[in-house]
Amino acid sequence: MDAFKVHRNLIEDYKKFTEGFVDIRDERVKASVEAQAAAGAQWPDPWLSLNPSFATGGSVDDLVAEGLLRPEAKAIFRVGKDKGPGQPLVFHKHQADAIRAARTGASYVLTTGTGSGKSLAYIVPIVDHVLRRGSGRGVQAIVVYPMNALANSQVEELGKFLRGGFGAGNEPVTFRRYTGQESEDERLEILANPPDILLTNYVMLDYVLVRPREREKLVSAAQGLRFLVLDELHTYRGRQGADVSMLVRRVRQATGTASALQCVGTSATMSTARTQDDQRREVAAVASRIFGTEVTADNVITESLVRATTERAPSADQLAAAVDARGEAESVDRTLAAGYDALRTDPLASWIEDTFGLTTEPDTAVLVRTEPQTVQGAGKTLAEITGRGAGACETAIRATLLAGSRTVDGTAGRPLFAFRLHQFMSKGASVYVTAEAEAVRPVEHEYQVVVSAPERRLYPLAFCRECGQEYLMVRQDRNEAQFVARTQIALSGPDDGYLYVDTKDPWPADPIERLPQSWIDDTPSGPRVQQSRRPHVPQAVVVGLMGEYSTPGSSDPSPSVSAAWIPGSMLFCLRCGVTYETARLSELSKVVTLDQEGRSSATTVLSTSIIRSLSQDKDLPDEVRKLLTFVDNRQDASLQAGHVNDFALVSQLRSAVFAAAKASGDEGLDPIDFESTLPRVLNLDRKHYAQNPRAFDTSQADAALRKVVALRAMQDLRRGWRFTLPNLEQTGLIRVRYPIAKAFCGSVEHWASAHVLLRAADPDLRYEIIEVLLDEFRRVLAIDTDVFSQEHIDKLRILSREHLVGVWTVGDTEQVPYLGTVVLAAQPQGGPRNVLALTAQGAYGRWLSRTVDPAHPRIDRVTTNDVLDSLVKLLAANGFLADVRDGQLHGYRLKAHQIRLMAGDGNHGAPDPVRRTLDKEKAPRVLPYFRDLYREAGTKLAGIVAREHTAQVPPEIREERENQFRSGELKLLYCSPTMELGIDIRSLDAVAMRNVPPTPANYAQRSGRAGRSGQPAIVVTYCSSGNAHDSYYFARSNQMVAGRVLPPRLDLANEDLVRSHVHAIWLACTPVDLRQSMKHVVEIDQPGYPVNADIKAAFAVPDLAARATAAAHAVLDPLREDLERTQWWSAVWVDDVVADAPHAFDLACERWRTLDRTVRVEMDLAYRQSADASLPKKERQQAEDRQREARRQRDLLLNESDSSSAMGQGDYYPYRYFGSEGFLPGYSFPRLPLAAYVPGQRGAGATWLQRPRFLALREFGPNALVYHEGARYQVIRVNLPRSDEPADGKAPNAGNVTLSEARICASCNYHHDRQVGTDVCENCGARLAEPTRNLLAMQTVITRRRDRISADEEERQRLGFDLVTSYRFQPKGRSSGVLHAMAQEGGVPMLDLRYGDAAELRVTNTGPKRRAPGTAPGFWIDTVRGTWLSDTRAAAIDAPEGDDDTPVAADVQRKARVIPYVEDRRNIAVLRWEDQRDESEAKTLMYALERGIEAVFQLEDSELTSEILADDDHRGRFLLVEAAEGGAGVLRRLHGEPDALARVAQEALRIMHVDPDTGREHDDACVRGCYRCLLSYSNQSDHESINRQSAVPTLLRLARATTVTDSPDDPHPAGDGSADPAPAAPARTPTPLSGRAAELVRLLGLRGLALPDSADVAIEGITVDLAFPRTHAVVIVEDLSRHQPDEWPLLAAGWQVIHLRDGDDLGALVAANPSAFGRMA
Repeated sequence: MDAFKVHRNLIEDYKKFTEGFVDIRDERVKASVEAQAAAGAQWPDPWLSLNPSFATGGSVDDLVAEGLLRPEAKAIFRVGKDKGPGQPLVFHKHQADAIRAARTGASYVLTTGTGSGKSLAYIVPIVDHVLRRGSGRGVQAIVVYPMNALANSQVEELGKFLRGGFGAGNEPVTFRRYTGQESEDERLEILANPPDILLTNYVMLDYVLVRPREREKLVSAAQGLRFLVLDELHTYRGRQGADVSMLVRRVRQATGTASALQCVGTSATMSTARTQDDQRREVAAVASRIFGTEVTADNVITESLVRATTERAPSADQLAAAVDARGEAESVDRTLAAGYDALRTDPLASWIEDTFGLTTEPDTAVLVRTEPQTVQGAGKTLAEITGRGAGACETAIRATLLAGSRTVDGTAGRPLFAFRLHQFMSKGASVYVTAEAEAVRPVEHEYQVVVSAPERRLYPLAFCRECGQEYLMVRQDRNEAQFVARTQIALSGPDDGYLYVDTKDPWPADPIERLPQSWIDDTPSGPRVQQSRRPHVPQAVVVGLMGEYSTPGSSDPSPSVSAAWIPGSMLFCLRCGVTYETARLSELSKVVTLDQEGRSSATTVLSTSIIRSLSQDKDLPDEVRKLLTFVDNRQDASLQAGHVNDFALVSQLRSAVFAAAKASGDEGLDPIDFESTLPRVLNLDRKHYAQNPRAFDTSQADAALRKVVALRAMQDLRRGWRFTLPNLEQTGLIRVRYPIAKAFCGSVEHWASAHVLLRAADPDLRYEIIEVLLDEFRRVLAIDTDVFSQEHIDKLRILSREHLVGVWTVGDTEQVPYLGTVVLAAQPQGGPRNVLALTAQGAYGRWLSRTVDPAHPRIDRVTTNDVLDSLVKLLAANGFLADVRDGQLHGYRLKAHQIRLMAGDGNHGAPDPVRRTLDKEKAPRVLPYFRDLYREAGTKLAGIVAREHTAQVPPEIREERENQFRSGELKLLYCSPTMELGIDIRSLDAVAMRNVPPTPANYAQRSGRAGRSGQPAIVVTYCSSGNAHDSYYFARSNQMVAGRVLPPRLDLANEDLVRSHVHAIWLACTPVDLRQSMKHVVEIDQPGYPVNADIKAAFAVPDLAARATAAAHAVLDPLREDLERTQWWSAVWVDDVVADAPHAFDLACERWRTLDRTVRVEMDLAYRQSADASLPKKERQQAEDRQREARRQRDLLLNESDSSSAMGQGDYYPYRYFGSEGFLPGYSFPRLPLAAYVPGQRGAGATWLQRPRFLALREFGPNALVYHEGARYQVIRVNLPRSDEPADGKAPNAGNVTLSEARICASCNYHHDRQVGTDVCENCGARLAEPTRNLLAMQTVITRRRDRISADEEERQRLGFDLVTSYRFQPKGRSSGVLHAMAQEGGVPMLDLRYGDAAELRVTNTGPKRRAPGTAPGFWIDTVRGTWLSDTRAAAIDAPEGDDDTPVAADVQRKARVIPYVEDRRNIAVLRWEDQRDESEAKTLMYALERGIEAVFQLEDSELTSEILADDDHRGRFLLVEAAEGGAGVLRRLHGEPDALARVAQEALRIMHVDPDTGREHDDACVRGCYRCLLSYSNQSDHESINRQSAVPTLLRLARATTVTDSPDDPHPAGDGSADPAPAAPARTPTPLSGRAAELVRLLGLRGLALPDSADVAIEGITVDLAFPRTHAVVIVEDLSRHQPDEWPLLAAGWQVIHLRDGDDLGALVAANPSAFGRMA
């Protein structure tokens, strides 16, 4: 592959795409934009990284001769065995070093670059060990992979060595994959015959340790296990890494290997150290912690590099001669074709290797990889050396690199140069100007609120699509009388609009002469603006530098500029006069910004460009013509795959329509002929559409394709304006004509009965009127054809299912197109959206009133309606329109045979006089990119089908897609990180990334998928300009390409984590098999769903606790030093957890019980309603649908929906379920997730999509859209928990919804459950306000399919919600659950930090962000059906389009207004400055520290969130939250590391363009903030407040500060210091506890809840048994043998009094009083 040619085509396509949306009118703005493009601002020069050569370590034969390997290894490790005897495998030196390290028996780690053969570093020693010990002696090695795709890839590699040359069944060493993807027969065979090598993932390995059948077969077979391998060691970070580290310790205990177990790790370069020696020490420390055994620095093996070229330090003359020989594009240097030996001695080749590939380590002379360089930068350097031109030097470098990539070493089989191009692409930046005269205003391409000298406010520019006139996008701030910037083109409220500046011809105060004629009425007193248009008339204003405004002649700001304020939508262009008669048109259809393209369109253009380039290279085999694209969000992967598929389908189809129309000449293309004509023009290979392209009879597939093509082409006749994928009319390639109507217009006799105005019109005017009218019919698809009938669509679904594949199918759930109807009467509001009412008030009627009578500018409405009635009936009578009846609706449709498609020249788009009026000399613009795509390139997209590869996709389908992608059958794969790690796809030349990966480690892995066989590769990364993470690395892309990986830090002392592993050890000590479904765990037919009796009996075995405790101590004792530093650990902690395990197990079942109970009640309720004859038929049918849906939901809950569930893949597979509940280790699965039910097709394929609950509150909120497998689904219902008890003796209690209340402190955001006596904030001491009522704990939601994903969608449509965050620290034993630290500069306190490990966090959804003013918080919900209701008053402005069948709240009787919320535990930090800060400085400091943390600790945006909290003292209190459960340990490090906050402040200053050492600003510094530093799309609402200059002095101090922590023995209160803590109870020597009080305290301790400060103590003169002064609660044990005190004094003093009776369930008592004891996870 010519990587440079592919890259060149890529840039040309993307440039053409981004620059075609507008022709800018202002010369200064246009020149600035062109200069930016010429400089490659959006596509800077690509980095080039040269993959170096590795030092050889000898062949397998050499290692056998040395005695390192058994002789049998010579026959095993050979390459090319599939073509003959093969050649001995030659090892790299680092591989041979690893083999030697393995022979010592010590644990070791190999850390080298991608594609360096790391897997052989453990495979060879393992195979050798088995050969020495003998095969069939149990499991001798377990290899753990972080992802199944990596295990699948490794199985193939092992097969080449261990089956190749031996045959299946004769392997000298046996190996099997055991990842959960296997069939039942395969699993049984593995259990019956355990392999020598077991390949698995960490979740399955955990299952092996706890499931009885695997313990009996595999764990027993693994006694004395020799090797445990963790591949891709650097990925084990945060909670997942800590879980895996604990798993390693459990494996060691379960297999009885102790110190004999040899742990092996492989990793990408995992260190930020300066030298390899330092790197080894860092990696050794990390590996030792993960493995739980010592890994010495000597046993950390790094790569040994060598130079491939021989000429060192070539002279300038030698280099100049090489440039002269190959520096011209057409020159041919024979050296480049002289072979490997000749080229490796070439001076320029040597210079290139030293420049792009290798350098020496400081002080050691060890060869290491050099930092990436650009060819352009290297060309300049070479030009300085040689005196030749930079262009010639660049050409010579490229020619030499390509020659080196094609020249292969005959011995090693490796090319001289293996290189990757790393191209970072940015979304087009908008253009920004100030409100000044055109000739003097600055033109900026980077957004910030103001520019300096003097400060002037910046505004984004939008441009008229027709003439390119610029407009300032503004929002009117009426309170401050100023215009501020509006950064989104969509209008969000009545104060949004535009400013028009023209100093040569200012907008007049009385603009009637410049308004559209259609806005003016002629009256006896002269022309007047129509009443309906007056609010939209642009107003003359005078605007100052900071946006302050006034009317002309008043106190004008100085300096100032005259402008026109356009309130609201752009209804006409003040320059060219184009008028948009329909106010409902999208702003995007009228104006455009230079950042018009969205991420989806940009990624699609990049993807299809690469595929087209690869397809045009005839020398490439088919399997190479593919692209792997990484997407970090599962739903975005689904969106992108759907976007590409629609783009490819539409492009091919339109190319065919244009070609067929062009071939039809003057007669035009008849839509009736689509079926016979278009497939021939498409000329598709059958493999692109037929399920069985080589079948004996393909006629059915061919016929099916013809019908589907005809359907798609007929759908594309819809008249409309799409600017993400403009149609053939918009690009000027098709003109739709009605030739029979043209002839009809000249027939005088046929018009004799028409309205007098129509009779008087000349034929050309008549045809114009008819043509525009019939175009309106097409707009609503009012076309009379059987193609859109339900019967025809059903037939196509069957044909597609039986014969078609790819984009040329009609899916089972694809909606029947909305067939339009045109009627001659006004329709009621809320009527069908596919009905077009032709009336005088309508858009066409208004146009007709101005057109039909040339003698008058406008006719009256009565006459207009008469003309319309006459015209339509005349056309129907003469066969142009079909008379149709649809129920009560009577209307008309256009007969399809009247339409002809004529080929256009592509110079101008088709006019739309009804909606846009242009000057007579003007015509609509076209977008060149799409015109050329349809005219030339569309057919080259044949065969392109994109698929997603994420955890949302069933594993068997993922594996099938992997295989299709490897073979090249599937060309585009959009994957989440499921394909990131170590997967070897030898024939992959191109990788793309839809966003910047989280860390350089992720980037190295993803980019390393391409070019693994030594071929040139191209890696493209798309960066969104509004995303802080993307913007940071776009400006520092070299850090992403060359950045080293931060070693993971693991927190092994997290109480929840350790408890889950102790539970796993305890469960493994029982014979309990949880089997495949929760119905085997709990008794689903008994009230309350008790735990299965056999399981309870197994839990009650007398010696179980002793065995489990001993096993747990064996695992945890080596960690005792870590554990004893925590607040929760005690000597009896393990004993308590084991003792409480049965109860915790029972408690963990509760969520499933609630889900199942809810579904069962729903099934019963729906059944009763469906059988209720008194209900309307429609309601009974809806009830039947709900019953079927509930039954499918229950199948999923019971894990009985499909085969994958039986393999442990289902979300409700018991072991996985208990992991998500936190009872068992959760690894990468979200803890306590929330699920969305996604219905399948025709009752099959239904699934649950699970999300972490805080994310689910956004993604699964009311009416939100969910993207899955090429389709959009909308959240319509929520499963409401209902009582099992009938409310009226007839039906379940369907109307009662369990709601709660809470109090959130208005002074600090601390939340409190509603309890008697809770009137003062426990955190800050402020008085609490009235509680928030009607809180609904977010439950499982139900979705319905909306439609397939189309290329119209740039980003996922998201409903913005107002979310309120509150928090609560969780006491741990006698500790408050808070760790305190203070950042001090020179001993002076600066910043207070309070860290809460697993604090309680609650996020409440108070309603849509954009809703009507005065709307009450929350959402209406149908309390019977659980359906979200539409509130006509509170309806969100940005609700999903087409959502017109959502029930209206006013129409529903049983409803409630609820406020959804979610709650979970997270690591949080509450920070507060020691002195006062205004709002601007507080927010700026918060965002600065957040950015600094993300940069220092390599976090992506989503891993850390920040939020300003209330603070009555104005000290800038803010909250930091680690988004992942368990977190990455970053906030703990901020608390515990003395220099962490200082390092964060230093990096924040760098990001903010300030040198942290000197305080000097960088030359390119912004004024207040920009997208390179603190601004982002996510904090747009705070842009006006952010001012980086206000934060710099504080950050400079913090950069010199030291963080001082309190002593662990110094118990600080949970409060933040703003008020005194609650008063302690009177001092008293605690009385030894006994009885029920002792039982309660023991339970609190083992659950990590609050313990009493004192016992048997007098408070308010009353003796209480237990006192909890921190939570202001007491416990009184009721004892009949003693007098019960009067508790009134306690209640009066605000104490919460809890009574403990002899028969009370302690667990229930604790759960019912969380405000006193705390809340369990």
